[in-house]
Amino acid sequence: MRILFLSIFILFSLNVNAQHFGNADRYDVTIKQIDVCENATITNENNFTTSGCVTLGSSDFTVDIASKAVGATFGKYTDTTGMIQGRTYRYFVPTLSRSFTITGSVTFTKLSDGTPGVCNTDEDASIASNARHLTISAGKVGGTATPMTGYVPSATTSGIQCRNQDCSDSTGSRTFVLDIPNTKSLYGSAIEVPADGTGTMQMIYELSSPFTVGENVPVITMSFGTQNALETFAMQDDEANDTCTINAYFPKFSVSVVNP
Repeated sequence: MRILFLSIFILFSLNVNAQHFGNADRYDVTIKQIDVCENATITNENNFTTSGCVTLGSSDFTVDIASKAVGATFGKYTDTTGMIQGRTYRYFVPTLSRSFTITGSVTFTKLSDGTPGVCNTDEDASIASNARHLTISAGKVGGTATPMTGYVPSATTSGIQCRNQDCSDSTGSRTFVLDIPNTKSLYGSAIEVPADGTGTMQMIYELSSPFTVGENVPVITMSFGTQNALETFAMQDDEANDTCTINAYFPKFSVSVVNP
């Protein structure tokens, strides 16, 4: 029996200060497809190719990874019968929708006076007429967190950070980088996000040990963690009111592949 572990997931970082993290109470992601692959060439953390892949699932599947029941629910999505006996698989490759829904709060330090504030997700936040792959919505300072729809931005030097709810006040020319943390065992090896508004992206995770399929159908078990999976940046609007942006950050994900 071999058990393999890896961890993930989305998103991005900004090259600005005043970054803070908080827990997600809700974190909906839509899986488009999941593959396991024998081989891969990872050029850099934003570019890779794969070969010898088997698809474990290829229908849209939306799941709240902050839910305690997510592991059992997610396990129903995958079908390992296509994995070929004797083949050794080394990589796990999910294709994901760039749209997601999050709910939660992040404590941050106000720029106006250095005191603590709370940035909440806001269901009424808008990016106005800005391109969704270049824009980060504003959070709500104080009040109650409500479900908020977000979008994974592209790597760009033309990013926009909304500084109020309707994004009539914003900061442009921001640099967004798809910067995966260095610990591959926790966050994967690479992420490919299109430069335009195309609605899907891919990530790749190197299994901690190669998995060779035996005589029996492998069993895959998955679990998630959303501690510190929200990211907030402290900002101020044109009237010097404290504001914030809020978006998803890398949640934790683990999968075990077992020869029963």
